[in-house]
Amino acid sequence: MTLLKNFKKTAFVLFIGLTVFSFSCNSQNSESTDQIATGLPLTIKGTVKSEIPEKVYLERMNERNIATRVDSSDISSDRTFSFNTMIPEPGIYQVNIDSQQIIGLILDGGENLTITADGMSSPDKMPEYTLEGSDNMKRFDAVLKEAQNFNQLKVSLEEEFKSANSKKQEELRQQYQMAFQNHRETIKPMISEMGTSLAGIISANNFLSMELDGPYMTELKNKLLAEGKKHYFADLFVQTVNRQSAGLEGTPAPDFDLVNLKGEKVKLSDYRGKTVILDFWATWCGPCIRSFPGMKQAKDKYANNPNVEFLFINTFERVAEDQWSNHVQDFINKRGYDYLNPPLDFGNQTALNYGVEGIPAKFCIDPEGNIKHKSTGFLGSSEAVYAEMVEWVEGK
Repeated sequence: MTLLKNFKKTAFVLFIGLTVFSFSCNSQNSESTDQIATGLPLTIKGTVKSEIPEKVYLERMNERNIATRVDSSDISSDRTFSFNTMIPEPGIYQVNIDSQQIIGLILDGGENLTITADGMSSPDKMPEYTLEGSDNMKRFDAVLKEAQNFNQLKVSLEEEFKSANSKKQEELRQQYQMAFQNHRETIKPMISEMGTSLAGIISANNFLSMELDGPYMTELKNKLLAEGKKHYFADLFVQTVNRQSAGLEGTPAPDFDLVNLKGEKVKLSDYRGKTVILDFWATWCGPCIRSFPGMKQAKDKYANNPNVEFLFINTFERVAEDQWSNHVQDFINKRGYDYLNPPLDFGNQTALNYGVEGIPAKFCIDPEGNIKHKSTGFLGSSEAVYAEMVEWVEGK
């Protein structure tokens, strides 16, 4: 038993976290020698305190957390170095001080940075550095510190929770919920300040979620598209938001263009202005079949209402596509389910676009084309299924 489920982590999150904040000795091995970079300007001026390093490398981290060298600079006799170079695109980079110290950078291009670094580790101290010239990297560091502080508190409360009695556990839950709320109220405006910068994208992906922050995540995605930002992390963020927002209440319902068993085209956008109930089902799905009586009762109730439509979308069938239609038709003939007249979701793409992970899955699409309600599974009785449909349609 825990206070609250852990934050979800995606490969995107893990990659970013490892690349920027968990540099180790083997992360300093470059995949290739200096490449001729073109694209976005970058200027770095630096000072290294230690006399051991002789060279500094600017490196780009790829999706496998391997550094590819972009440029190099000798450390002069006065312990300074500089880069006046170009980077291929916004991304995660690092300044590698002769494999003695690594400094992670989140770059959009156009930065003019100043770095002062120790330049090497000692037996009793990790090397330190200061970085000036990037407000967004400073904001990102502040967000990271806030997240680390909250996670430390969370771990502490969960440890105490394990040995607490029921009364104390309830107090700890309340304490956690208050801390969680305070954390969110603190971190969200900090992330918003970074906008569509790479630091803003990484922060939103790491520390926000579609479940709690869907409107902001969608807004950020739309801004990235409107601004024409097409670099690796922007594309990945857009894909992630699209995938995670599939089927969420309050989001636009994905359009589809299917064909039913009668050979008629069924396109969701053709029903704009109506309330549309979607029921995703399959012939092998027991809970789907058990929900049909309640669904038929609801369909019959609104049979004469031109503003309400029921679509029983057949999906996830376990037969070859060339056998799909005959298989479903045979099922309907034997069961007497002619009222279904299902659109056939060959390849299951429509279900996937709606984020369907289990069936039956039902959606209520409002007249404006947005998902108003959704549910998964059989509610236990025909009466419950019927009552849910009436509530969805009539708002009672």
